[in-house]
Amino acid sequence: MKIDLKKLPKERQDFSVEYKNSDGEACFIGSFFSKTPFLVVEGKIEGSIEVVCDLSGEKFFDKLSDDIKIKVVEGPYKGFDEVYDIIESDDGVFDFESFLVEEIELFKNDYHKKNVIS
Repeated sequence: MKIDLKKLPKERQDFSVEYKNSDGEACFIGSFFSKTPFLVVEGKIEGSIEVVCDLSGEKFFDKLSDDIKIKVVEGPYKGFDEVYDIIESDDGVFDFESFLVEEIELFKNDYHKKNVIS
C-alpha cells in the first residue's frame, strides 16, 4: 500500500500489511492520518524472522515486536520530534510494504542470541 503525500486523508485510517517469505512472517498493523505537513503513522510490527545467532552462527527464528511511531514528510526536514521518528520522502510517496521490509532487514542486522534450554 502506497500513500501519496500530496493527497493525505483527513481522517484516521487503519492499515494492515503482511510479509511472508522463506525467512519468516511479519505483520505491520496500525493507523495513519494527516497532520500537516506530515503523514503520521502509528502501529506495531510483529512476527517471527529467521536470523543468525551472533555467538554460534546458527540460524533460528526470533520474535520481532516493534512499536512504530513515525512522521513522513516530503523532502528535507530540519526539525526534531521526541516521540516520533522522522522519515524524509524524496519521491512524495510512502510505501508501507517497503517500510516493513526495511524494518525486517534492520531487525536481521541486530544482535541475536539463540536461547539454549539445557
